[in-house]
Amino acid sequence: MQSPKQQESRIVAINTEQVTVAPSRRITAPSPTIWLKRLIDSGTLYIPQNLNPTQFATLQAITLLLSHPFSQYTASRIDASMVTSISRFEPDAPLPPVTFDYRLGLDELETITRTRTGYSFTELHTDLQDAILSLVASRDLTSRKLDLACWLEDLQTHTLALAA
Repeated sequence: MQSPKQQESRIVAINTEQVTVAPSRRITAPSPTIWLKRLIDSGTLYIPQNLNPTQFATLQAITLLLSHPFSQYTASRIDASMVTSISRFEPDAPLPPVTFDYRLGLDELETITRTRTGYSFTELHTDLQDAILSLVASRDLTSRKLDLACWLEDLQTHTLALAA
């Protein structure tokens, strides 16, 4: 049997040994921009072209309420189809969504929602979102800058056309 001092020195000797393992090759992870580019290229991730992220999130929440829930790409289609000026189109052609009107309507809806509830439109439960849209459609919630009821009606028309 070994004395406690001998056991202690043996333990110290074992614990002080180092094993060094060098990797055979250096592995580097791809940069986050490469992953982001892959998600965008595959269509998994959509980057809004005409709206800011808050406006796009609100638009996405509204389009999901106005159409069936499986039409999750409708908001990206609306954003992609927006134009900055109507002057480029033929007078008889159906008008695409105008960026300024959509931005203003989304901002006004967000302002009204935050004022009345203290939350963003996208933070509300879908039942409350639907109730707010119903109040806008019945002109019980209005804005001085834009006729929200007409704006919502145009948005519903574009949503149903693109959701099909």
